[in-house]
Amino acid sequence: MPEPTRRGLKRSLTAILIISWIALFLWAFPSVRVGVRFAVLNALGFGAALAGKDVPEEIALSEFKPVSVMVPVSETIPERPRYPVVEFHGHIFPTHTGDLDADLARCRTALFVNLALRTTTSDGYAKLQQGRPQKNIVHFPGWNYARLKEANDASGVAQMASDLEALAKAGIKGVKLWKNLGLGQKKPDGTFYAIDDPIFEPLWDVAAKYDLIIAIHTADPPAFFGKADGTNERFEELSHHPEWSFVKGPTFDEVLAQRDRLFERRRDVRFVALHFGELAHDLKRAAALLDRHPNVWVDTAQRIDELGRQPKAAREFFIKYQDRILYGTDGLPDYEKVRIYWRFFETDDEYFDYYPPHKSRKGLWKINGIALPDDVLRKLYYLNALRLIGVSEAEFLRNDPLQRK
Repeated sequence: MPEPTRRGLKRSLTAILIISWIALFLWAFPSVRVGVRFAVLNALGFGAALAGKDVPEEIALSEFKPVSVMVPVSETIPERPRYPVVEFHGHIFPTHTGDLDADLARCRTALFVNLALRTTTSDGYAKLQQGRPQKNIVHFPGWNYARLKEANDASGVAQMASDLEALAKAGIKGVKLWKNLGLGQKKPDGTFYAIDDPIFEPLWDVAAKYDLIIAIHTADPPAFFGKADGTNERFEELSHHPEWSFVKGPTFDEVLAQRDRLFERRRDVRFVALHFGELAHDLKRAAALLDRHPNVWVDTAQRIDELGRQPKAAREFFIKYQDRILYGTDGLPDYEKVRIYWRFFETDDEYFDYYPPHKSRKGLWKINGIALPDDVLRKLYYLNALRLIGVSEAEFLRNDPLQRK
């Protein structure tokens, strides 16, 4: 090849490389990519007059609130539950100033279990009853962990057991334990108390002696124990509440294993594993929990968002374990929220939000209803809870807000 030709070819290749590099650099900019696509549309004769050239490639996740254009074939939103309910997972906060009786009536709640874990002494329980004397409210106080700060482990637990026995003699039906057992309460050496730590045996002895129900909240959804990044389906929720992350503590499985060992060791105590035992996402594991531990029930509080993602399996689970599941929604009576629970349990509606407009979403999905049979629905709504708490069906039905009108 002649020298002039070789030099010309080299210059051409160099120019091509430079142009290619510039093109690749410019392609990194979204506006350039969009411009090229519009130019191609025009060149092909399709035009671009109807296209939205101002569509952003990215928006903040907090601003992504899609409105579905799907028109549902069935949309049945109950105005009231088919039967009166026992709210097994309620909370009456000290700051509440609304008309609780009216709210309970609107939600057709004939019995409300107030999980009042901050009430830890018989004096506190007496004050709680004075403030909320309604016969249709049952208060479950908590353990008095303050005793652990006042004395060493053994004597502190003995005082906790004494406080619990005083509460039992005052007539409590059960106790609320929170996730700080296993994830918060620390020993003098700085490590966490395990849920099944033998040091708490005196408290379990009191629970067995007085046949107390232990409503126990263990852990949180497994997503809260994972890394908060783009692979976490509840990243948006964790970004708003980073304090809910347990990524640096015991693992999800470790905490549940502690709890399950306790269930096995203390078969003389009745437990309600709140929030569906934190296994609404894994119904095979939830089934194994109930199969292994006949002294355990679960409630539905804040977990229809998980259950409604696999409605067929959830329906089969509710039917198979119909004697072991309690109705719970978590918090004060909230009509707009609990209507979604009724819709989920009573209808076969598809693809609807699991949260009301005034609440935040947990993840980018919707749920389907499971249309439970009437006999299963009655057990879920009230019969199972009545048997646990020891209230007759006749007495309960007399408190049905619809019957009192």
